[in-house]
Amino acid sequence: MADNLVPADLDTDAVAPFLSLTLTLLGLLPGDPGVNQYASTRPEVVQAIRALSTSVAAAGVRVRDSAPARDDFEDHVRRFTAEEIWMCDLAIDVIAMLGTLNGTGSRLRRMIVSDLGTLDKDVHGHHWKREVRKAGAGPAEFQELRMLVPHHPPHPGA
Repeated sequence: MADNLVPADLDTDAVAPFLSLTLTLLGLLPGDPGVNQYASTRPEVVQAIRALSTSVAAAGVRVRDSAPARDDFEDHVRRFTAEEIWMCDLAIDVIAMLGTLNGTGSRLRRMIVSDLGTLDKDVHGHHWKREVRKAGAGPAEFQELRMLVPHHPPHPGA
C-alpha cells in the first residue's frame, strides 16, 4: 500500500473550502488499489505529493490565521500568494490524474469527477488563472512533479 499522500500530522483545517476538499481528496486516493499500484512503482512521486500536500496545508493555515472569519471566498483566495495558488492548482491536477487512472475504482472515479467539478467552479476564475501564470514555473521543489502531472481540462460548466 502506498503512503498516505497527506501526512497525518498536518493541520488541514483551512478556511478556504477548495483547500479542504483538495486535501480530503488527496487523503482518500491511497485507499484505491489502482492508485496504490501506480504509487508503489513511483515512490519519488509519492514523496513529492506528500511535500506538496504539506505546503498546500501550510498555505491554508497561513491564510486562515491571517483572515477575519467573516471574509468571503474571494477575499480568502486573494490572500494566497501566486506560488501558493500554483501549488494548489498542481494538487488539483494530481487528484485528476490519480483519480482517473486506468484501474481506479469506479466509485472513487465518479466521486473525483464530481468533486473536480466543484473545485473547477471555485478555482478557475480570472484571479486564479492570473496568479498561476504569475507564478510561472512555480516553486523549484515542485517543478519536476509539475512535468509529470498533466493539467486537467476544466469540468464542463466551470
